[in-house]
Amino acid sequence: MKRQLILGLILVLMIFITIGAYFFIDSYQTKQTEEAAKEAAALQISNFSFGNVVKLDIHTPDLDYTIEADDESNSWVVTEGEQSYINTYYINTLCSYGCSLTATEDLGILDSSTLENYGLSDPISIMYYIADSTSTDSDDSSDVNTNTVTIYVGNQTSTSEYFYMMCDGSDHVYLVDASIAGYLAVNETQLRNRYVVEDSTSDFCRLSLQAGDEVIYDLELTDEGEWDMLVPYDIPILLDSSKISSLTISLQEMEIDDFGESDITESDYAEYGFDNPGYTLYFEQKNGNSVTLLFEDYDSLVTSYINCLHMETGEIYIFDSSYLSFLQAETSDYMLETLYKPSEDTVASMTVSYSGSYNDKTLDFETTIDIDYENSTYSCNGIDFSDSEDTVDAYSEFFEKAANLSYEEIQSDAKDPGYDADAVALSITYVLTDDSTHTVELIPYEDNNYWAYIDGEFSYTLVRQKTLSGNGRLLECYVTFEEALESVGA
Repeated sequence: MKRQLILGLILVLMIFITIGAYFFIDSYQTKQTEEAAKEAAALQISNFSFGNVVKLDIHTPDLDYTIEADDESNSWVVTEGEQSYINTYYINTLCSYGCSLTATEDLGILDSSTLENYGLSDPISIMYYIADSTSTDSDDSSDVNTNTVTIYVGNQTSTSEYFYMMCDGSDHVYLVDASIAGYLAVNETQLRNRYVVEDSTSDFCRLSLQAGDEVIYDLELTDEGEWDMLVPYDIPILLDSSKISSLTISLQEMEIDDFGESDITESDYAEYGFDNPGYTLYFEQKNGNSVTLLFEDYDSLVTSYINCLHMETGEIYIFDSSYLSFLQAETSDYMLETLYKPSEDTVASMTVSYSGSYNDKTLDFETTIDIDYENSTYSCNGIDFSDSEDTVDAYSEFFEKAANLSYEEIQSDAKDPGYDADAVALSITYVLTDDSTHTVELIPYEDNNYWAYIDGEFSYTLVRQKTLSGNGRLLECYVTFEEALESVGA
């Protein structure tokens, strides 16, 4: 009995020891966590929401800027500063890295001479204006309540691991990891706009590219909003507006990778390799801006970066060559491959005549198709075939081949043989719904080729016979349509 009592007391004692140890460890861990939280809070330089920043005041020993968020353009705009256009992506970076900044070490309060040695007597300063979360939905920015947070960036440490930093509301100096603080050490190069086209809201009105001494294109926007090629071809082939649109987008997105020497004058061109540039790109915008860029020659397969001179500013830019493929374009890249390509809904009638060979035979015909695209009614030589699905399908294929009749090549040095109506082998005449008329005519040339005339004007383009007679081409589609039409008239 006595033995059992002793065992019971020992068991009770062990329970109390265990409980006491648990509470001691729990209290110790809680205290440690609280102390760690206090230490972390003491090293917290800034803590605000990136999305609530509405304005920044940036000061360095060399520049001062005020930059504000513009809700209308959803971008940052300069309201005070030397440059009208800045690197808005970098402003986002300043907000991103500045909103939750934690130091590695608190160096305490330092004397003025030490502050000067650390670059904190006239430091880089960034003042963030943060909108009150309860007022960010206001339509009027003047109604938005803001508070400010200012951080100060000094020199980098001798080991380059940290930057010396301070913040408003504290006299302490902190060490902040260079991988973060380096983004906050603002300089002119980082702030500079990286896009050659500064105002992307203004349309282009002139585009020109020269490769060496050869003009690839010189395009001008007409008053009607259509692009016209001035050089090297003054021919009736239409330009491909979709490809020109892609070109203008590429120009707007042309981003400078780095900045080189500045104040380059014409007397310096030879020294930097711009006396005989590989490419000369020129553009004008409706806002009056014009830019001329001289690029060094390069091999896209082996050259990673290209030097470029901005003639108007005398500054050298450095570009990633992978984003400049448009420099190596050909003239034909911006021209339609078709002779004349109307949309079916703009055509009231199409007359096609042909006299020549087809599959080792002679084919001779003239046919007129009246088209009411809106009401889906069609007739050919007085025969209505609107209700014949097979005939409508055959017509659609025939129209598509006629509208997409393409040339093989452009011979810009060819001599106009002179238009001869009696020599025309193929003629396609479109009467459009606006009552205008456009004609494509082919006149035989040597070796089964044809010269193309568009609205009576020599086009300098060659069309091959295979374009007409090949499998599934224009003449075969006509024969199929004619056979389907006969079944309607039978």
